[in-house]
Formats: sequence, C-alpha cells, structure tokens
Amino acid sequence: MTLHIFNPENDLALACPSPYFIPPASARKMADDLSALPVWWAQTGDAVCVDSVEVARCWAEGTGGICPEVRWVGRDGLPSDADVAPWGWSPLMVQRLLTGGADRSRLPDEARLARYRELSNRRHAVDMLAYLCSPDSDLGQEWRDRLCGVSYYCTGEQDIIRRMRQYPETLLKAPWSGSGKGLRLGRGGYAPQLSGWCLRQLREQGGVIVEPVYDKVSDFAMEFYADGTGIVRYTGLSVFLTTARGTYAGNWVASEEDKVRWLTDRVPLPLWQTLKRAVTQYLAGWLGNGYSGHLGVDMMLCRVPGAEYLCVHPCVEINLRRTMGQVSVDLASFLAPSSEARFVIDYEKEAGRLWSEHCRCEETHSLRLSGGKLLRGYLPLAPVSPSVHYRAALWVFPKGGRDGGKT
Repeated sequence: MTLHIFNPENDLALACPSPYFIPPASARKMADDLSALPVWWAQTGDAVCVDSVEVARCWAEGTGGICPEVRWVGRDGLPSDADVAPWGWSPLMVQRLLTGGADRSRLPDEARLARYRELSNRRHAVDMLAYLCSPDSDLGQEWRDRLCGVSYYCTGEQDIIRRMRQYPETLLKAPWSGSGKGLRLGRGGYAPQLSGWCLRQLREQGGVIVEPVYDKVSDFAMEFYADGTGIVRYTGLSVFLTTARGTYAGNWVASEEDKVRWLTDRVPLPLWQTLKRAVTQYLAGWLGNGYSGHLGVDMMLCRVPGAEYLCVHPCVEINLRRTMGQVSVDLASFLAPSSEARFVIDYEKEAGRLWSEHCRCEETHSLRLSGGKLLRGYLPLAPVSPSVHYRAALWVFPKGGRDGGKT
C-alpha cells in the first residue's frame, strides 16, 4: 500500500528548508481544499491523506463510480505500514509525516533530503539546456537550427548586470522558489528594486539565473519517472492550454497519440523523437541513484527572428516532483476513446463563489459515462464546498468539439 499526499507548498519548503517552515496561508488552503486530488493517480487499495475523511468519502461516492476505491486517512494516525508518495519531498514533509505517525524507516533521511534539494536548484536546468543545445548531444548536433534557449547562472552582481545588458528584456529567477514567487522581469535595467532582490538571492541562495525573454507560442512538457537506480522512464507529453492572449488556461487531457500529433504538426516528428531520447538519457545520467519519483521538464515552442518555422526551447524548468502535467497524463486513462478534456485549477478569493460555480456546472454540464469512462460533462476532482477557495475540475467533451484554447 502507498500513502499519497498532496503538498503543493513543496517548492516553497525547499526554498526555506527548515522542517518547521510555515507555508503561507494560501498554500495551506490549497493543500486542504485539494487534499483528495491524489486519488486520481492512486491505485485501488492505496491510502490518500485528506483534510476531512468524511467529506472525501461522501464526495467519492457521488462521482458515479469513476473515482478509484482508496482508503481515506486523516493527518493524524497515518498508516505506519505504507510506503509514502507525496507531491514532493522536503524536510517539512518528513516532519509532518513523523508527527502523523509514519514509520521513519520508510522516509528519506537527511542526506537524501539534502540531495533532493540540491537537485532542485534551477542551475541544473541551465546546465541541461546548455548540453541539449550543444554539439555534444545528438539533439544539438542534428537539430541546432530548430532549437532556441540560453540561460546563465550568475554568482555575482556584476555578472547579473553583464548578462542583462546582452538582451532587451530578461527574466531573472531565484535558484529555489514556488508559485512564481522567485521570478522577476528585467525591464528597465538594473533598477534599485531589482538590485535589492538580486542581492538578497545572492546572499541567501548563492545565485541568480538570468535568461532572455522569448516570443513564446506554446508551453508543453515531458513527464518522467526515475526509479532511483539510474533508470528514467518517459511517462507522457503534457500540453498547457492558453487563451488567445497566451494566458494559462489549464492542461489539455487527451491520448498520448493526440498530443504527439499536436506537437508534430508544429515541429518535425524526427525532432520530437530525438528530443525525447536525448532528454531521457540526460536525466538518467544526471540523476543516477540520487532521486526516485516523478519529475517534469518544461519546454516551449517559440518564434525566432528570421526563422520561418517554430523552434523548441528544450529546458525551461526541471520540476523534481509530481507536476500538474503528470496529473493531466494520469487523467487521460479515465477518458472514453472518443473524448478529450480540459483540466483546471481554479482560485477565488471570495468564499462561496466556487461553490456557486460548481453547482451551476453540475446542473448545466452533467457528467456522462460510457463503459465506465468519462464521455462528457463536468467532474470536480476534489470535494467542493461553500468554504473552498481552490477547485480542481475536469471538463470532458467530444474530440474536436472545442479545443479549450490550444495554440
């Protein structure tokens, strides 16, 4: 049996790696409201840790039998005989598990936690990008004219300034951060507000990543699983949905074949095949036996001045944890063959608004199944009540019926 836990504050907990770190209220609320989300990747008979066992059980019974049968457990009295699979690992997660009664021998020790944190440093994405785009890799050797992307890990203020001056607009990143908190746009040069932020990152985290801003067309990612023995397995392609203005609108849930077809309508199929092989091989060599679990590599399709075709940015971020892209891959197994879906995490500051929207969706987009699979309609992926501020939901529709804003 595996115990699954949704801890979306993981990246924040790595940025401040104390076992007694207190995440912001918004992250704690998200963890509470969406605590049942892991049921969609759990196996029958696994356990899922939730904010309220009673609420989760009642909600699961109302999903028309589509929700897997799991053991719902509270945060106190966790099963000591279970392997543990959180969203991501941090000292905070281990401390919470120990407080809840988990078996210490089944949890990562301090050395492994330190290794996980070190591997999560964004400087590794800088190294991976440089390698993939270089002649040392099959990808860079065969497809350099279809690739774009440079990134710099700076350990001093003058280095940051020099790199910023190379480009009209830059994006600066902290080595560790979460929920977009560690990002700054470098518009207007090295202004006092930006310089103060950079000096703080240099002092507290040892560096700042500087990269140019790209003319992005679409976001996508490759999802993987590392088994901890040096073997990395590709688990699927994830495609982010965007509006006409390029604003994030969720994830496209569809078969792997449909998603690969979408991508290879935009770049050559041999490029996709070489990209997947090169990234998988790089991750296996880089991670070795230092990490076990899910991870994702974020990428982009970009316009490049002077090019008549789209280019691939092969490594924007490496997320050393389960990702929403992986969730969208997992959700595809619940779809009927004739359907696709849009997976979204909603937030509303005002309590009650999501509840009203949820009630409206249940009335106007009632869920329909075919052969035990999702055919069309609206499915909340975690309980929704008048007190929630976060909602995970799936909108299912016939293939080609509406593309949810795919670009």
